[in-house]
Amino acid sequence: MEFYEIDDEYLDHFISAKFIGIGASGASASNYFSEVGNDLFPERLIVSNEDDVAGLQAKIARVDYLFVITDVEDLELTESVAKIIEESKIFLTTFGILCPSADDVRLADLQKKFGTWIILPRDKIAETGLTSNELINRTINVTASPVLKCRIKSLNPRELNYIFSMDIVDVRDTIENFGKACIGFGESLDAGNPALDAVKNALKSPLFIEDIGKAKKILLVFVVRNELVDVMKMQEAATFLDELINPDPEDSFPILFQALIDETFGDGVTAFVLATNFDFGNGGRELWKSTIPNAIFSPA
Repeated sequence: MEFYEIDDEYLDHFISAKFIGIGASGASASNYFSEVGNDLFPERLIVSNEDDVAGLQAKIARVDYLFVITDVEDLELTESVAKIIEESKIFLTTFGILCPSADDVRLADLQKKFGTWIILPRDKIAETGLTSNELINRTINVTASPVLKCRIKSLNPRELNYIFSMDIVDVRDTIENFGKACIGFGESLDAGNPALDAVKNALKSPLFIEDIGKAKKILLVFVVRNELVDVMKMQEAATFLDELINPDPEDSFPILFQALIDETFGDGVTAFVLATNFDFGNGGRELWKSTIPNAIFSPA
């Protein structure tokens, strides 16, 4: 089994990224990132009103990747921001949308306005024991790191040992323009296969509000405390997910996975499962792109 890594310093010269916080929720998240020292997005923009939107295009010119946090209460302002992003032809944009619950009727119209969005329902966040900002911080770490750190792997679970490095284009193909998405996380100290057990726990997470059997694409991120990563056990966990989802038969790589090293985490393995492409059937991405050119994407 061979792995090919892209040097982080080499990548830093080519991928620029910024965070956009919309409304009070976005500003609160930005302040929290400063408190905890999250440096993935050292440049953060706050959009509080339409005047801020007017000056946004110049601030995001020549940016490759944007992560946007907003609230369903600020959808009108978010639509204005999304229009500017579309006109700026940003390569990849991730939207995380806070809402009271997954049953909020305002979410029904999102498909017409954004490419992909991660639903973050506050009633479910409370069940995890996290605050909204703590969850957003985790979401940013696991969704932005594959793009900014480029340590993502492509996996075809049906052909064991077929793993190789991915780039930002492959990540975009997994998380962009696929309608609603959801994320769940789980932890495990299982002595047999903690990666597999953590994935199973992630699917039981209150945040995982969709039927995994209807998903076609998965971004799977493992967080471990040290570098003693058993890739074969992670591959077994990815194979388990592959047997649950309903991928496009022409998609050789429905699952991407990454391992992050974080010494602040406890022993064992934490798994984050980000599932996308629930709303569209096979070829849905092409249909979406034909109706909304340069549409945008959205992440616990």
